[in-house]
Amino acid sequence: MERDRIIIRLLIYPLAYLMWGGLMWYSQIVNPIDLTHYLSYIPFCNAEFYAVLQGLPSPIIEFFRIIYLYSFTFCIVGGIGYYLLIKKDFLKSDIILIDLALGWLFAGLIYTFFVVQAPFDVGVAKDLTNFELMWISTKPTYEIPSLHTAYSILIALHFKEEERIKYIFYALAILIPISTLIMGQHWVVDVVTGILYAFFLYKFPKTIHIKIHKGIDFICGYIKPCTNCITDRKIKKNS
Repeated sequence: MERDRIIIRLLIYPLAYLMWGGLMWYSQIVNPIDLTHYLSYIPFCNAEFYAVLQGLPSPIIEFFRIIYLYSFTFCIVGGIGYYLLIKKDFLKSDIILIDLALGWLFAGLIYTFFVVQAPFDVGVAKDLTNFELMWISTKPTYEIPSLHTAYSILIALHFKEEERIKYIFYALAILIPISTLIMGQHWVVDVVTGILYAFFLYKFPKTIHIKIHKGIDFICGYIKPCTNCITDRKIKKNS
């Protein structure tokens, strides 16, 4: 039974990524308002700030490039996988997955109406990722809030009760947002709003999460249909 609960989730969980795929098309429904020019009024949103960051020694740049490109995936997959495969806490893994899916959904709605171009995209910074294939799966206008920041902090929040492993995710919650700035991918305001977005998702009511969790367990055969529910209701009504 436990194996079935894991296998079914491994099959269902990737469907949540459709939220991100959906973001790629439903953000094109209307012509969004470009707010990039307003960033000039915000501290540190200028070429001088990024010149300092991107002028760091090359080993530091390379370190944060690796953090940006690979740690984000580890943060999400590792975070969910830890609860699903190691602790076998299916409720927790479901909650994290649904938080992420809702994050993609809400962010997609934001990007549908308001966009901000990335610092490198407007010549304020350089794109130091050196990874051209990145822009096949995302766009440099998906900026506010920074999902790299939001999700790394969100996962860290979910791990706050863990004894030792939480420090890995705490470190990533610090390093990943910094990497987005050094790589020229995000503005300071993106990181700040990403932090707020993480707390919003973490505190979002879990009613829908519980229902989806029970639905998945029903598919797994872990929760049996109530065959006597109608009879029980009639007995209570007549008593």
